[in-house]
Amino acid sequence: MKRKPLIAMLISFVAVLIFLSGCSEGTVEGSKNDNGSDKSGKPKVAVILKGINQEYFKLAEAGAKQAFKDFDVDGTFLAAASEVEAEKLINILEDQLNANPDALVVMPSTESTLPVLKRYHEKGIPVLLIDTDLDWDEKATYIGTDNYTAGKEAGEFLASKLSKGDEVAILEGVSGTAVSEDRVKGVKDTMKELGFKVVTSQAADFDRVKAVTVMENIITAHPKVKGVFTANDEMAMGALKIVESKNNDITIVGIDGTSDALKSISNGGVTATVEQKPYEMGYLGVENALKAIDKEDIEKQIDSGVEVITKENAADKSIELDKKLGK
Repeated sequence: MKRKPLIAMLISFVAVLIFLSGCSEGTVEGSKNDNGSDKSGKPKVAVILKGINQEYFKLAEAGAKQAFKDFDVDGTFLAAASEVEAEKLINILEDQLNANPDALVVMPSTESTLPVLKRYHEKGIPVLLIDTDLDWDEKATYIGTDNYTAGKEAGEFLASKLSKGDEVAILEGVSGTAVSEDRVKGVKDTMKELGFKVVTSQAADFDRVKAVTVMENIITAHPKVKGVFTANDEMAMGALKIVESKNNDITIVGIDGTSDALKSISNGGVTATVEQKPYEMGYLGVENALKAIDKEDIEKQIDSGVEVITKENAADKSIELDKKLGK
């Protein structure tokens, strides 16, 4: 007869344990806010770039990481090894989709990234493009250079250093990329308007080593070339190597504003470059991602600007660049 109170006590103890266990599970499940951010309140922003093998990409990385600190963001940074590895970039994007960030800032390579970017949008994750624009209505914004305008700026400066009728060559980037095509179109249109002849336009994949080979072939086939436009500074440095080895007097204008190009310009090598602002692209990408997370209105296109750098201002720009890279 005395066992009944003991059994009743055991049943009550078990019931209390079950209740406490249920409360614990509820706390874990509720550890995130409605917007998907951590309990600490920090929004989760992923920044993914199409490459990391050039200083240009490292500047974009530096800008994004500075914004992570300034805005107290739970930030993730990832990148493909180089911009020709489109499949690797897609794999990174797919993996990060499973991590469910609050917003994605991406520097895409080609239109091949669109299917996975659309899946981000379908999950309610805003996608902000930097550096490379895509024809996609659902993007939150594009932050970067107006590449056609950058090409025109380069073309106008190149023309100012030549005589009408001089032959001009172009080194393109990766074939099929909007960045390269827009820059090249800007230069070609300007050359035509100002009375210059583009005798050849060949791809060197934004790569310095490939540019050496392409430039050598161009000089062999077109020995009268007086001016060269390259769709980035890496190719400008490659082209310069051949020009110097042949002891030719050829004006070279690139795009980006990298350390190597700035030093070369100061030393009388590459003639000029049209500076882009990848650091600002990375920083503005994160800043505007936070606005998108909070459902604030942001401009559909944000121009990060360009500037022509010549021997007159290359040294000052080089100092500024070193600070951004933490040198």
